[in-house]
Amino acid sequence: MALRNRLFLLAFIPLVLSTIIVATIVYQMISVNSASEEDVTVLLEIESLNSELLISQQSLANFSLSPNESNRLNTQNQLMETEKNIDSLGGILPTEDLKRQLETIKSKYDELLFDAGEALDQGSVSETSRQASRMAGITNDVYLLDSMADNWHSNKVQMTEQKINFIVIFSLVAMALIILLSIIVTVIISKRITSPLNKMVEHAKRVADGDLTITLPPNRSSKFEIDHLNRSFSHMITNLRDTVTSIEKVGDRVNDFTGDLSERMTLLAVSSSQVAASTEELAKGSYSISEDVQSTAHLMTNMNHTFQESVTISRESSDKGKEALQSVQSGRESLILQEQYAQKVAHSSLSIKNAIDQFTGYAGEIQQAAVFVRSIADQTNLLSLNAAIEAARAGEAGKGFAVVANEVKKLAEDSSQATDKISVMVKNIQNGITAIVDAADEGQTLSSKQLESMTETEAAFQMIATKVKAIDDQLGSLVESMQESSAQSNQVAVSIENISAVSEQTAAGTEEIYASTDEQLRAFEEMNGQISTLSHMSKEMKQQIDQFTLPEKDEKNS
Repeated sequence: MALRNRLFLLAFIPLVLSTIIVATIVYQMISVNSASEEDVTVLLEIESLNSELLISQQSLANFSLSPNESNRLNTQNQLMETEKNIDSLGGILPTEDLKRQLETIKSKYDELLFDAGEALDQGSVSETSRQASRMAGITNDVYLLDSMADNWHSNKVQMTEQKINFIVIFSLVAMALIILLSIIVTVIISKRITSPLNKMVEHAKRVADGDLTITLPPNRSSKFEIDHLNRSFSHMITNLRDTVTSIEKVGDRVNDFTGDLSERMTLLAVSSSQVAASTEELAKGSYSISEDVQSTAHLMTNMNHTFQESVTISRESSDKGKEALQSVQSGRESLILQEQYAQKVAHSSLSIKNAIDQFTGYAGEIQQAAVFVRSIADQTNLLSLNAAIEAARAGEAGKGFAVVANEVKKLAEDSSQATDKISVMVKNIQNGITAIVDAADEGQTLSSKQLESMTETEAAFQMIATKVKAIDDQLGSLVESMQESSAQSNQVAVSIENISAVSEQTAAGTEEIYASTDEQLRAFEEMNGQISTLSHMSKEMKQQIDQFTLPEKDEKNS
């Protein structure tokens, strides 16, 4: 797998998992919030209906006490308003039991509404008072409806608490799994990247110190840039080892040649001093020298060809070093892309935290709704107190009304208890949100650590680039040195050709030996100087080569 794909996979997996978790949490929270709003609406409407019935009952009682036109109109309007509340409540009740109970209330209320309407139209005080008493029965039915709604709401609260607990547990477990998976994937992929890089850094240090005994294991064919870099590095070491070995062999041959040539030149000098005594021996010696010089010229030509091959190999090694630098640069670009993906993961964690903060606002709205319900309950309690006072003033006629007031008070207390339960539920939601926020913060911390790990990997790439650049510089220096040696070898070849020409002239004209003896001795001295120069150059090249450690040298030392 390519390095770019590995780094992309390292950043993509946590991003996808985080997105799935956020979507799941948001969906569950929205459903919980919607259900809570519907529940509160049902409870408020039932309480409102109960209040309307009590007001209608009070209006009928007021008309029976004071049968004037104003009270009649107010009572009729109140009865119609109560009927509208009953109709509107039927459209929002969630269960069939509640709807059947409401149908019972509606049928009773329709009968009461018809009878009360006739009593009001006729101005019958006794009939109006009787209908006010019948209203207490309907109020009891509404109380039963409220009790059934409370039971239904309690069940809904328990289900909501279970759902919230599930969301909290699911979020914590999912966060833990994402963190664990991110750590495992990061460790595995980082190890697959840094392990071969560290080995390559160690090998590069040894090569920079001149150790060419390194043998890298063959890599399998893959698209991984580190494997490509390792193969290029191994090929570069092999070429460099072959180049140094070839140069060392050429240097040994040059040393042997210069030693042999120096000895021959010494013999030629001795022979030159005896030229006057033996022309025949001089001719023979000149012929021998001509052959040796031709052989030397041939050897110098071969040595020059070997130098050219060494220069070519060194240039190829330098090109491989540049390719290695390009591979390192590609790896650094991939690391930069990985850092961008890691920043996206951190941005995703921040989005999770923002979504949770928004849900906290929803929980606060639920708390406000609960406070509003409690306020209504307090007002209902106050109404029941006023009703009890009015019943006490009415005496015997107000006993039934006192019972109703007592029931209204109980309803207010039940509403207050339901409000307390809602407050507890909101507090549990807020505690769960706090735990999720902590988990999101921990995920963001891990993203920061991942960025630090990528920075260390980029530093390792930079170190490799520096070492490979140093090797490339050494190869460049070696190429220049060999080019200079090649040029000097050409000069030696030219000198040897000159010596060959002189030797041929000497062999062809033995009569001119006496006249050219001094010139020949000077030519021999120049040749000795050039041979000394060549020997010195060979020693310098030997010193440069001795900086490298080859496998053959280790075997000889052992």
